[in-house]
Amino acid sequence: MRRFLTIVFALVALTACAPTGGLLVSDDARDLGGNLFIERSKDGGQFLVLDGEITPETSFVFQAVVEQAEVNGLVIAQSPGGDLLAAHQIGRTIKRKRMNTLVLVSCISACVDIFVAGRQREMTDIAELGLHSATNRDVSYQIDRKYWREMGFPTINEKAYRVPNNRLWIMDAKRARELRVATNIIR
Repeated sequence: MRRFLTIVFALVALTACAPTGGLLVSDDARDLGGNLFIERSKDGGQFLVLDGEITPETSFVFQAVVEQAEVNGLVIAQSPGGDLLAAHQIGRTIKRKRMNTLVLVSCISACVDIFVAGRQREMTDIAELGLHSATNRDVSYQIDRKYWREMGFPTINEKAYRVPNNRLWIMDAKRARELRVATNIIR
């Protein structure tokens, strides 16, 4: 965990760099596809970063990387969400492998489904989560409900489904920690 935090602090410093692919990755980040990147920390370590929309390709690339290499966690630089089923596939892998998750800036919609799967779920003090009901409430609600129960947060999911899909329930790091969605705030 300490190594993951060291890597994360290095990424926070990198977010000021001009990006080549995602919005918040450095020029040196290696684009893996699916808005996933490999960043290198100052001490030479590598870590996986999600920077952008979650697509089926995101899930495919994530699964391939995790099966081929030891990955301790996923840093979420920023994501507006995306494909719900792809997010659930990633989340279930994170939970099964007991990986950590960290949000640097923003994690919206289906991205939160990934974040909550982490063993340690950390947020920077400026990070925000954005939740709402799904576009297709009837089908997605049952899928989401089961998933969030698996992740251990059924009441958060119920609250999110009270928010229309064209609005957001914004949860800052402090509130996320109070609700135990985040396990730690990095300052």
